[in-house]
Amino acid sequence: MRTFEIILLILSIASIFYFSIRKNKTNKKIELPIILGLLAAHLIFEGFRWQMIPIYILLLIVTIYSYKELSLLKGKWFLKTIKIIGLLFLLIIGFILPNVLPVFDLPKTTGNYKVGSQYILLKTDRDEIITENIDDKRELMIKVWYPANIKNEEKEPYLNDGDRFSFAAKYGLPNSTFNYLNSVETNTYSSPKIVNEKFPILIFSHGSYSKASGYYAIIEEIVSHGYIVLNINHTYESTGTLFPDGSLKLYHQEYDQKYISNQKMAELAWNGTQNYNNAKTEEEKLAVSRDVLKNYIAAEITRNWSKDFVSVIDALETWNINSFLENHLNLSKIGVFGHSQGGSSAGQAILDDERISAGVNLDGVQWGEMIEKSLTKPFLNISSEWTPPHPNFNIFAYRNGNTAVFYDVKIKNSGHASFMDIPLMFNIPTLNESGTINKNEAYKIINETVISFFDNHLKDKQKDLLKLNEKYPALEIKIKK
Repeated sequence: MRTFEIILLILSIASIFYFSIRKNKTNKKIELPIILGLLAAHLIFEGFRWQMIPIYILLLIVTIYSYKELSLLKGKWFLKTIKIIGLLFLLIIGFILPNVLPVFDLPKTTGNYKVGSQYILLKTDRDEIITENIDDKRELMIKVWYPANIKNEEKEPYLNDGDRFSFAAKYGLPNSTFNYLNSVETNTYSSPKIVNEKFPILIFSHGSYSKASGYYAIIEEIVSHGYIVLNINHTYESTGTLFPDGSLKLYHQEYDQKYISNQKMAELAWNGTQNYNNAKTEEEKLAVSRDVLKNYIAAEITRNWSKDFVSVIDALETWNINSFLENHLNLSKIGVFGHSQGGSSAGQAILDDERISAGVNLDGVQWGEMIEKSLTKPFLNISSEWTPPHPNFNIFAYRNGNTAVFYDVKIKNSGHASFMDIPLMFNIPTLNESGTINKNEAYKIINETVISFFDNHLKDKQKDLLKLNEKYPALEIKIKK
């Protein structure tokens, strides 16, 4: 909770106690200015947000009782009981909501560069397989995060309207639900000029049915260390994509129900998990892993998203000639990374496109063809702490190793959402899938590991990733042979 929010909560508690025990009339010329003055200060300096409505209601009640010079708990016992229950309910909800859905602080960047962002619409000649219109072609919105020269530019709001509205739609909430995020200060400036240098390129892919740019805590830090990050929004497969003409294309529920969430895929996932956990030999686990990794619908999504990576890479030369990125892209230094489904797709893209120099999978099962192939480019696989009955298919997905270097990393006590901004937005670790690790500690570990890896392989620096084991007790990192 912010400063005035805490003051208003304390004021509500104190006022309820005060107006419950007082017996004599007091000077409302003192009480009312205090209550209304602090409320006005909150609204002016911090702004209205719906999570504070129970506190606003409490302050309205005590304002009325002050004006009329009444006692809150005056009356018969039944009426007193109802009042006490109602007031306690408002107090409890008024405490919980602002803390569960806080106006949070993003981690400050530590690199030498300020961060800017702009959007690029990428139109491809590939058929859009998700819609039923045979004339539809695949179009992608790319959020470009880059090292920036800052003059008078303002910082961008946390999440654009497309991310906010579509995230609200996912849970059946009003569009205004996330307006309070206007109070979250990002480290990213809106459309400044890019620093006059050439930078390595990192292409990022989000998780399935998630907010495409809901990874500020990671991406801002990486960019501040001298990278251009092209954040793909996989149309119809994120929560939603906002296009320049104002159209918003939400997650395609009909496609999901027909191909992803159908009974066949549910049975394949369930049976695969059970068979893997019941397997008695490594050969049996390998057979189960091969069947699931190659045939589950996520493998098809991985292959399709890899094509999105390739489409972005195909456009880089043009953007380096004719866009705000002109002469700022180091086309010989291209890395890919992603979270969850996006991490799997980054792994597949390395197999599909020789122009990629290195890749990172952030807590994604490596669906697709990897189980039958070996890597030839540096790769970093970072996982949260997968515990049974979660099957570790990746043991077999990466069984053929790497002719370059393969780092296998686990962050103890972390969860699947530790790689996203969700732990900041939703402050209940037992429900937000972020494990028991301190969220900011998790971000530090992830960022330093990823930046060190890409520094080695895209900037030709010499950083010993294995030494990070000594710096972070929660980190387990080893080189896979």
